[in-house]
Amino acid sequence: MTTTATTATTAATSTSVATTPISIPAGANPRGTVIVLAGRGEAAPVYTRFGTRIASDAYTVRIVTGAATAPAEASDAVRGLLADDELPSPKFLVGSDAGGALALQIAAARHEDRGPAGVVVAGLPEPGAAGARAGSGRGDGTTDVAADAEVRSACPVHQSVLAAPGSIAPGALTDPLPADLELPAPQSIGVPVLAFFGEADSVIDRDASERWLSEVPHAEIRRTAAGLHDALNDRTHRSVAARIVLFLEDAKNGGEPLLR
Repeated sequence: MTTTATTATTAATSTSVATTPISIPAGANPRGTVIVLAGRGEAAPVYTRFGTRIASDAYTVRIVTGAATAPAEASDAVRGLLADDELPSPKFLVGSDAGGALALQIAAARHEDRGPAGVVVAGLPEPGAAGARAGSGRGDGTTDVAADAEVRSACPVHQSVLAAPGSIAPGALTDPLPADLELPAPQSIGVPVLAFFGEADSVIDRDASERWLSEVPHAEIRRTAAGLHDALNDRTHRSVAARIVLFLEDAKNGGEPLLR
């Protein structure tokens, strides 16, 4: 039997803060909530495929945009979702690029015990990227949609999504991150973290990001073979999503692996 998740779309641009819901299939028992934080230049449709796949495993999904342009407002939106008792628990954050930095900030703060049960990051910018030109010397600074899409993902289906009007702001990956999006102290993050990096990511300093993550107490790093910046939507998106679901399920089991 085939089931489909329900997506509610918004008219938000890739630079505004907005929340887009993706519901679990009818009749499914909710397993928890996954809050997706989009990265630089990304609108909600960039994560429709990923969110729908996660929702098909009975995790309610909310996509929040604007982390790179209005981090304080985006943080408020995410904290509101974490505090929403109508959304099923436990709640997890999944952040790509700038969204990953914001997700880790929120996890480190754990405001009034309303923090996430775990965090997934993809293409996490390196320490010191906030307030600097994070892509300088690595990306080519293109404002061409097709060329920008090729830096983000090698998946031809996803490249067609990125080519749709309003999906991305070309060149945004070379924009500096806001100064207040600096990574927190790694030891301040007390929840499990799963990190994905593309082996061929030309946008960030992957080695520096991995060194920072190596100091996070409960962090696991996975690299996608020949992968680009957007590990959630690259050619390996199925394998990445499957690993994320295992991460969510293990976290629900008190951090103990369900598969031994």
